[in-house]
Amino acid sequence: MRTHMGQVEAARVDALHALHILDTPREERYDRVVRIARDVFSVKAAAVNLIDAERQFTKAEAGLDGLVHASRTDSLCARTVEQNTPLIVADAVTEARFAGSAFITGADPVRFYAGHPLHAPGGEPVGSLCLVDSTPRELDARERRILAEMAGWVERELAAQMEQDRAEQIQQMLMPRTGLSTPTLEAAGRCLPARFIGGDCYDWMVMGDEVQAMVTDVMGKGIPAALLSASARAVLRATFQYNTAPEAMKRAAGALTPLLEEAGAFITAFIAQLNTGTGQMGYIDAGHGLALILSPDGTHRRLATSGPPLGVLAEWTWQVHTTTLLPGQTLLVVSDGFLDFFDDLEAAVSTAATLNALATTAEELVTLCSDYAASTGAEDDTTVLALRRTT
Repeated sequence: MRTHMGQVEAARVDALHALHILDTPREERYDRVVRIARDVFSVKAAAVNLIDAERQFTKAEAGLDGLVHASRTDSLCARTVEQNTPLIVADAVTEARFAGSAFITGADPVRFYAGHPLHAPGGEPVGSLCLVDSTPRELDARERRILAEMAGWVERELAAQMEQDRAEQIQQMLMPRTGLSTPTLEAAGRCLPARFIGGDCYDWMVMGDEVQAMVTDVMGKGIPAALLSASARAVLRATFQYNTAPEAMKRAAGALTPLLEEAGAFITAFIAQLNTGTGQMGYIDAGHGLALILSPDGTHRRLATSGPPLGVLAEWTWQVHTTTLLPGQTLLVVSDGFLDFFDDLEAAVSTAATLNALATTAEELVTLCSDYAASTGAEDDTTVLALRRTT
């Protein structure tokens, strides 16, 4: 029996950790529930408490003076989780299972307690929506139904968070997880969505003695943009792998334009095919306009565009430009979210050139550039891709 109980508790704690909610900042979606609960029930305080193996984490509270952590021994909500049914205690001071809790023995003891268990999407009890007051009282049947409904609100938010985390994980899986290194070339990239997922994407493929790299940016943010981004990545990967660049863009536009028109969106794209031996590079810039060749001495040049974004003009023929990436030079492609951290485009380009002179690798350059988004509240998705020719 003890072994079974231990397994159940371990599964419960694992389910809580899988939510990735412990020790996260306060969020309005949870704060709103506890504010409403306190007002509806006219109690001193309400809280969303999550019960870890040895502690209680308060995700949201109203009336508890900023409470964040408590030991599991002191936690009243731990008892709710352990019995996995609503726990209503008219006078907590007389409740044997609360004996010794700091919330009962303190100068301002909890008298009334009501907790409704909160479950992870798999059904494991991970916390409690609780009400506390300084005077004894009861909840009638109607009030108990309301508390259960409010607990359901919190559970839906927990499930939504888990779905968001999974969506973010899957989107990141579509992009290279590690940098690329060949005897003559380094490649690195990073995508930082403004929300949990976004419409930016970067990718590369090694095809014989060539590396194909691309950055795409879907108009918009969040889930709709992410779905369009995944579609664009799949289409562009397939068409460029088996066709010449002009034919690939023609086929990609034919596949994506109806979808984009229906969604009322467009996609900017930069796709380059670089010969790792000679440094010769052919590229198409479909409305992106944010690709640079950076030299070690701090000089730079912007690459020409080839035409409008995908989804704007279905019959457009995008021009393939050619250039050469010399030893020591770096191709840097960013999404327009990078521009938000500067007064104008010139300042952004100048900063990128300065950072390139400081960075010893493509990975360092990507880190330096993307740190602008990581250190501030970015309002747009930010993506950085760097290809550096080493020899």
